[in-house]
Amino acid sequence: MRALAALVLIGLFGQMTVSAPVEIIPLSQVQAGMRGWGLTVVAGTEVSRFEVEVIGVIDEPGEQNDFIVIRAFGDAIERSGGIAQGMSGSPIYLEGKLAGALSRAAMWSAEPERPLGLVTPIETMLKVLAEVKQAPEGPPQEELPIPKELKKMGILHLKFCATPPESLEPRTLYSWPLSAPVVAAGLSPRALEIVRQGLDIRREDHPLLSLLPPWRTRLPGLTGPGVGRIIQAPPSTPGSEGLPFSPGAPVGVGLLSGDVSLGALGTVTLVDGDAVLAFGHPFLFSGRTDYFLSSAYVLDTVAALDAPYKLGSLGDVRGAVVADRWAGIGGLVGKSPSAVDLEFSVWDETRGRGSDLSASMVREPRYSGLLCYITGLEATDRALDRIGPGTVSVRYRIEGEGLPKPLERHNVFLSTEDIAQYVPREAAIVTDILEYNEFTDPGLLRIDLNATVTDELSAVFIRDLQVDKDSYAPGDTIHFTVYLQDWRGEETFWSGELPIPKGLDSPYVELRAYGGPRAIEKGERAPLIDSIAALVDYIEGIPSYDTLTVELFALDPISELVGEPWLYGVGDVSVSVGRAVVYDQVSLILPLEAEE
Repeated sequence: MRALAALVLIGLFGQMTVSAPVEIIPLSQVQAGMRGWGLTVVAGTEVSRFEVEVIGVIDEPGEQNDFIVIRAFGDAIERSGGIAQGMSGSPIYLEGKLAGALSRAAMWSAEPERPLGLVTPIETMLKVLAEVKQAPEGPPQEELPIPKELKKMGILHLKFCATPPESLEPRTLYSWPLSAPVVAAGLSPRALEIVRQGLDIRREDHPLLSLLPPWRTRLPGLTGPGVGRIIQAPPSTPGSEGLPFSPGAPVGVGLLSGDVSLGALGTVTLVDGDAVLAFGHPFLFSGRTDYFLSSAYVLDTVAALDAPYKLGSLGDVRGAVVADRWAGIGGLVGKSPSAVDLEFSVWDETRGRGSDLSASMVREPRYSGLLCYITGLEATDRALDRIGPGTVSVRYRIEGEGLPKPLERHNVFLSTEDIAQYVPREAAIVTDILEYNEFTDPGLLRIDLNATVTDELSAVFIRDLQVDKDSYAPGDTIHFTVYLQDWRGEETFWSGELPIPKGLDSPYVELRAYGGPRAIEKGERAPLIDSIAALVDYIEGIPSYDTLTVELFALDPISELVGEPWLYGVGDVSVSVGRAVVYDQVSLILPLEAEE
């Protein structure tokens, strides 16, 4: 098996165009006591060297749980306060040969102050780089058999955990992922909190939510086996454009780029022509990807009490990350990643000021809605410079390669607490619906959003609904008047008419005045959506909240068998009240006389 692994490794190198030959040492040749070094950037643009000593080798069946256990020391480690988040991917060399990438930190009770680390073997990482084998399906086991080298040290148990343990059990080596610190620029603290926590999207009853899969109850936050702490990126400084990609240099995996940016910070393990191998662990564990491969700059390494981390920022996009596997991430310099252009413009009518924000986001269905939302929220917060009540009129347009036409919608929202959160909300939900539609990949290309916000509460309340007669017959026309009142304003009214269908077999009809969309009645069938074109038309046709509708309902005859009234709509007429949300609902029960 070892000979076969060596042949596979030689075959992998034979498929690559190696710019500078890199000699590797396979896991089978690594032994306890070997010494070597690692490369990483602690601060600025200098690649620092730190020393390592092999403590033992974990070599289990398969490759998922194979690691080299090392002790790290030297000035770079002392300055960092230990092995820090962001060091993941740091190349580890033994006897001058590349052994793998630093990927996990570890400690045990006998030596809690001496940094230990786990190294992902280079053989596994090269398979990620070449994309010749799918990533393993799950995380490593919680506890593994202990190799003899560690037993000699008195270590009898090895436990993997998500974060550094609060207490240490005797004779136990604890190991946790170094992860990659997620750095953000241009995003407010509350936008970053949504990045962490996600966004609940089922707080209200809206027809849009019925278009989502039942398990899609929220826009998920940014979580994954390789996601570390989420921090604000420091301001850029002269010379902070980032180093060329080389072993030990910083590298970024971007999700947003432009006026706002968001992504993970790690270290380059290997450069092979245009190919870059990094992290030594997954980021979001997405398999095949099309993320932004970015330069990165490390301002400093913070020796935090819980876990040290690199403080830095993402730079220019240099290519695409095409693989996000258990053993690391792989990218190609010069490859143009697929991106969705975001153009958000928010105007504060009260202050007479606005904000325009441009960014590109990756095509990642799990997070498209979330990235759209936080970008729109940031644009709104910049324009308003406050959190409080108001009314907003929003227009948005979504374009995609797989859409039959651009999807365009307008809506009006009101909030007595925080109007900003409603500006990008519907556009983000619709983005999520398109990403998870059952017909075709939308191939999103662009999302444009224009919003006008005012401090005023622009609302219209339905006070009364009156008709011209006490009873009607099938074929008659109902003449109605809806009485309205503005928020702290004058009363107005709207008059119209609705015909009752001839031949309608019902003891009564219900006339209802309401604002915005309505839920499906029990006597109605769900809308037939059998194509992506039908889905786009249905979304565009959902009434906005500034729409006042008067609708006629009839009794479903089947409901007499179940003992409760089931209604279905038989006619309606609508009017827009203009940049104001319509509240309340008024209905009248009108008896139907028999036809002569």
